[in-house]
Amino acid sequence: MKTHSPRPFTIVCRPSALAVIQAESAKNRIVQHFPDMEVRIITKESAGDRNTSAPLYTLEGRDFFTKDIDEYLLSGEADFAVHSLKDLSLERTEDKRFVSAVFERDDPRDVVLFSPEALQKLSRNEMITLGTSSLRRMELVPPFLAKALPQIHTAGDSIKTRVQCLPMRGNVDSRLKQVQEGRFDGAVLAAAGINRLLRSDAHGARIRALLEGFRFMLLPLFECPPAPGQGALIIEALSANTDAVGLVERLHSQPLESALHQERAMLRTFGGGCHQRFGAVSVRVGEEDILLANGKDEHGESAEMMRFSVPDALAEKRIFAASDFMRDFFTTEYIEISNSECSNSEISNSDSFDLPSEAVFVSHHRAAYKEPVLRTLQKKRVWTAGTRTWFELAKRGIWVEGCSDGFGLKFLENVVSMPLVSLPLPAFHILTNTESARDWQREGFAATGLYTLHEAVSSEIQAALSNAEACFWTSFGQYRACRSWVREGALHLCPSGRTAERFRAEGIEPVIFPSIKAFLLWQKNHR
Repeated sequence: MKTHSPRPFTIVCRPSALAVIQAESAKNRIVQHFPDMEVRIITKESAGDRNTSAPLYTLEGRDFFTKDIDEYLLSGEADFAVHSLKDLSLERTEDKRFVSAVFERDDPRDVVLFSPEALQKLSRNEMITLGTSSLRRMELVPPFLAKALPQIHTAGDSIKTRVQCLPMRGNVDSRLKQVQEGRFDGAVLAAAGINRLLRSDAHGARIRALLEGFRFMLLPLFECPPAPGQGALIIEALSANTDAVGLVERLHSQPLESALHQERAMLRTFGGGCHQRFGAVSVRVGEEDILLANGKDEHGESAEMMRFSVPDALAEKRIFAASDFMRDFFTTEYIEISNSECSNSEISNSDSFDLPSEAVFVSHHRAAYKEPVLRTLQKKRVWTAGTRTWFELAKRGIWVEGCSDGFGLKFLENVVSMPLVSLPLPAFHILTNTESARDWQREGFAATGLYTLHEAVSSEIQAALSNAEACFWTSFGQYRACRSWVREGALHLCPSGRTAERFRAEGIEPVIFPSIKAFLLWQKNHR
């Protein structure tokens, strides 16, 4: 490949601030490979930019944001085009006239940004109206938020949070301004776009100012998965432009392409385009990439799916599932609480409770049972282990910013460090049971045990274990309480993360499921 061109290499993109930032990211990567190469950026309006009044799903055709950009490549006015991958149809990415590379991905999640007025509406039990241009978000977000928003209604009101999505078009700035003007109570956006704007020297301060007073919820990956390819950037060149093609190939990330290929394959399975009502995302959990999908296919049927590897022989075994007996392993003893900084798992009697940390990770809703704890959580940035705990806290009036999707706290390390969230993992104080609190403390985390679990294994569990060839445990503590009743030679199954680590420390190599929810879906399909 040549390292110089008779004219500067040119990147074309849409004119929005975000599109230009994405093009600059591609430019920077090119210059990293070829420091002496001159690269310039030009902009071109797309059909989607010119028509911002009609919802996208009402427009005919596809590739509203790319067709006009393609003309610049085909005419030779530009060497490269940079797009958000989710804007390209399958047909477009398979067009042999173009050679492409995926070179970057920010966090794929959706985020809901709420105005201060939205909280007032919640207290009055009024409808919350959110803006979005996506049928997928219209399908998935309202039922989730109806359970996830804090129930802070006036005493005596019927507790039923109501959320609706209405069409909203425009760039990030204009959407946030529409919320500020009171046309909507919030907006559903891609977290990746917000992050890129916040990192920008040219635009970060403006976006922070627009976000002043807003609250957010980062939507969970399974209940509200993003569009396939969301957060990923693609650079394209005309196949006949050999200099540009050689450079595109240098930027390509094969591991990223493999994950994105899985997601976009779902467009064939469930139907794509602007009418798509499902989301799909590939997630790295431990050593495995798992594929999550949820929503509705083009026929209105459920598109719920979680794809991961499990030994085929497991389906033929008699399986004991601890998830079927969650209340029958332990009794719960709640700890008296104190007004200490609560760095220890053993705490004394008081009716007040405080934490030194700005952020709190609640591992189970039992840890937020008492009123002093709830009052403290009202003042903190709260995250949860999964959506069940999220919903339980919402019933108690707590605002939750996000969750670890059942994959454990450490899964959140890159998530909470993004500019939108801006919380380093050590900033979290973990609320859990006394045993787990001691484990977290040994790892250097601040943790407080607010309840103790006492073994109380039911006779029903004992009988079920006697016949089981494989046992799925949701915690290592369950296995420890039950091991005297487990058949010799039985396989042990568990979710990834700390539970799997505890089994390995005992010399047991478990069959690992990505999460409890993953096992439940597998169980549903193999019973």
